Amino acid sequence: MSSVAKWYIALVVASGTGILLLAARWWSSASLAQFAALLCFTLLASTLKVRIPGMTSTISPNFAFLLIGMAFFSFSQVMVAAAGAALVQSLWRPKSRPRMVQVVFSVATLVLSSAFAFSAAHLMVRPLDSNNAAALVVVAGTLYFFLNTVLVSMVVGLTEGQPLQQACQHCFEWVFPYFAFGIVVMGLMTGSFSTLTAWRSSLQVAPAMVLAHLYFLGRSKEQVEARTASEEAEELLAGSSARR
Repeated sequence: MSSVAKWYIALVVASGTGILLLAARWWSSASLAQFAALLCFTLLASTLKVRIPGMTSTISPNFAFLLIGMAFFSFSQVMVAAAGAALVQSLWRPKSRPRMVQVVFSVATLVLSSAFAFSAAHLMVRPLDSNNAAALVVVAGTLYFFLNTVLVSMVVGLTEGQPLQQACQHCFEWVFPYFAFGIVVMGLMTGSFSTLTAWRSSLQVAPAMVLAHLYFLGRSKEQVEARTASEEAEELLAGSSARR
């Protein structure tokens, strides 16, 4: 691993740790029972993982429930949910045993993305319309998608030796439909949610996100199989050329 990659990972981890410490200091126990229920849904969604073809990273529909948290719960509660979601996503039935640095970086990435999306969306939307949950979710979802994809693409490029532009382009192109679907669904549905019923209303989101997960899971498998077949064909051609 290059020194640049090590410094980048250290910076992301330090930033995520600082945000979690602030969240602990500002902890609010309002709507704790409702938050506990929403946290359970978020953690369950984190077990539904789709691998990004050509990368070791995965995506999960947990972001949909994090967006509900951004609209109806406190900053500290969303940070706890983000950290828990990242831990489950990293440790639940991984294809290969993750290293500690990978788990810590995943937690920091999700916390950073959620913190940026939460803060920026509230600053942009709340002064204009404090009750417009749908607009807040759409803005927060867009910002979350952008920062999360950039952070993951950069670490993939730095640690796996891929050109940063190529890694970012591949990641953006593949995950954009996944996030776009979730953001649109959440934007359409959260208009009817309220703080007291947000955790119950999240049940309405679950079927749509499970269907999206199954679709992208099948798509991921098809692309992985196609990539494997292409690599095998290239090896056969290289072997035949060498024999000549």
